[in-house]
Amino acid sequence: MLSIVFALALCNDALAAGKVTSSSVKEDSAGKHTADLATDGLLSTGWAEGDIGPGTGAWLEIDLGSSTKIDELSIWSGNLGKGVDSFKEYSRPRTLKISVDGKVVKDDVRVQDEVQRLDLPVDATGKVVRIDVVDVYDGGVFPDLYISEVAVNFTEGERAKAVEKVDAFRAGKEGAKLAADFETQVLDAYQKHKDNPDDMDSLGFLIAAAANGPDYLQKRITTLVPIGYRAQAIVPDQKSIDAIRKLKDPNGIPGIQMAALRALGRQQKDMLELIEIFNAYGELRGGGRRNIKAWGETGWEVGAIRGFGEPIATEIDRYGDLYIADTGNNRVQRFNTEGVSTKQWGVPADVANLWFTGKRTWYVGGSGASSEAGGFVNPVDIEIIPGKDNDTYAVIDAKARVQIFDAEGAVKIGWTVRCDHELEPKVGGEGYLTWNAAKKNLVAIVGDTAVTYTLDSEEVSRWTVQDGTPNALQAGSDGRLYMTFGNKVVAYNADGFRYGVVVDNKILGEGFEDVDLTVDEAGRLWVLTDTGYVFNFKKPGKLDWKVQITDFPLERPRFAVSQGMVFVTDRDKILHVDALQRHVDEVDAKKNGKPSSDEAEAP
Repeated sequence: MLSIVFALALCNDALAAGKVTSSSVKEDSAGKHTADLATDGLLSTGWAEGDIGPGTGAWLEIDLGSSTKIDELSIWSGNLGKGVDSFKEYSRPRTLKISVDGKVVKDDVRVQDEVQRLDLPVDATGKVVRIDVVDVYDGGVFPDLYISEVAVNFTEGERAKAVEKVDAFRAGKEGAKLAADFETQVLDAYQKHKDNPDDMDSLGFLIAAAANGPDYLQKRITTLVPIGYRAQAIVPDQKSIDAIRKLKDPNGIPGIQMAALRALGRQQKDMLELIEIFNAYGELRGGGRRNIKAWGETGWEVGAIRGFGEPIATEIDRYGDLYIADTGNNRVQRFNTEGVSTKQWGVPADVANLWFTGKRTWYVGGSGASSEAGGFVNPVDIEIIPGKDNDTYAVIDAKARVQIFDAEGAVKIGWTVRCDHELEPKVGGEGYLTWNAAKKNLVAIVGDTAVTYTLDSEEVSRWTVQDGTPNALQAGSDGRLYMTFGNKVVAYNADGFRYGVVVDNKILGEGFEDVDLTVDEAGRLWVLTDTGYVFNFKKPGKLDWKVQITDFPLERPRFAVSQGMVFVTDRDKILHVDALQRHVDEVDAKKNGKPSSDEAEAP
């Protein structure tokens, strides 16, 4: 018994021995933001310096009470009380210097300006840890510098030792009763906010528990855990996190953010993903912007375009309306001659993370990713099939699924291209469609596999493209298939016979990386390079004229042509340039001995 009492006395002495000091302390209507709040284990509190200015030169010193092997120092910078909002409002460290017992162990530590837990390897033994703020990120509203929490060996083996007493308390009779009572409070708060979404007190209770664990444990931390290890002892309440998840209220994000800042490994990854989902749902519920610029801009709203760096395939119909495969938004959009979106094909807007054969961060899509009839998972190409009275439209998506739509957007038929190749991002999808009017069939190319279909999905022929996977595909009025590979255009027949190169860098020049093909209403072949040049051919291989339509490089451009007007999708916008008029102006300028202008006419 005496040994137990003596051990407890030593423990209490160790707890009492540690202390935290700082260069200054901020005091406001909420009270004093003292140095010890940077080691209380709570991320919703923190130390704030009180000197005039943004905090450059401020310091925080943590006396651990005894010599300690410090493998790592974890720092949560900024004011995290309200998540990202408060983080940006107040100053936070940009550059730090770390010392142990007066010896510098980390100099010029650069801190990214984001909500994070910064885990710094230290590998030192000592009693006093000092953090000097060398430089700061200025607060957007207030100049005061904040550090929310500091911990020693947060991710190392000492973590388990630090929480032993807390775990013992939780497993005891008193802890078990308090846990049961707290669970009831969580369920009550969840139900109250579910029944009344305006009840922010209930949501606030869940946020606090998700961020800093049950309040009954918070009160025990300072008596059970020494300075430097209290952040490890705080365990986010999982039931509160689950409650916020079910409520899907974006206002609960700060609680999940702070819980993620404590988590490790897979648990942290899951929480960060949950934050992405909440942010996306918040954006979706907000309804998006009402005034999207003509000819598009990045986004998910009607008229906005989202490619995530992928090319946006485009076609133009007999009336001058433009159709685009809005890849990131999982939809097809039609734009009129004024650049206004007048129709969309796909399912209703929703949050999504499907991206070709893998996943990306959660975001709002103008259409939800869907494998149902009429829906798409990242459409990569679109083709107009002219009809006597009305056109139909064929679309292929990242799942190699072909669908044909009537003029009103109803699905007529759909099928999946059988092949071994999977469509991947960052290479333009590698999936293409073209309508071969001379043969009255639809050609799909996925990877290096070419398949010809009737409009009833009957497979007519199948062959391997000799040159590999093309960069672009277009059926000519002569029934041949033209494909680009690097800096050349190669002609094939409909059954896969390779005629050979018809256009190369002798015509197209050097220095371009991406190229697209199309034909105009007269059946003429056009080529566009990402250097901003378009080439008009009298017939494939015989150049008529070329003109530069932009004085800046294009990114993964795709284009369509009507009556000499060129429409180019680039960086989530549609550029429109009268290439024919530009060519005429150049010819006239040369006749008159005047220089021509190569400036782009972008919307």
